[in-house]
Amino acid sequence: MHWLASEVERLLSLSESLMQGTRAGAAPASPAKLPEKSRAQFLGAVRGMVQDVAKHQGVTACFACHDGLVLAGSGRGVDFEALSAMAQACMTVSKDAASALSLGRVQQLVVVGNEHKLALLAVGQLSIGILSPCDVELGAALSR
Repeated sequence: MHWLASEVERLLSLSESLMQGTRAGAAPASPAKLPEKSRAQFLGAVRGMVQDVAKHQGVTACFACHDGLVLAGSGRGVDFEALSAMAQACMTVSKDAASALSLGRVQQLVVVGNEHKLALLAVGQLSIGILSPCDVELGAALSR
């Protein structure tokens, strides 16, 4: 399994196990509403993954956000607040489009400009963003 896919799977599994504390039929709890110890454990894992991704050659920055607010960020020369707000807007629109087109649950979204690209990954209620120069093949860069 690809390194990033296994990290995302680990976060999803941790998120799902933490969310099982919510009542059946109730809306899933946001990270802010988890018990303190569980929230600290989950956010520690998120921060660790964000830092690990940002260390890869070819990656400019990585961040995690929820509802447009930064939970973790690592990298250089980046406005994480602005990226998080835009990630929220992009994911909201892509979820609406995926629903209208019967695509299923959004897993990822990539926006490519002539200078940079932004890959957004849906991890439960979080979005993980990876920023890189547009000519970087992120799959190859993150497989190492």
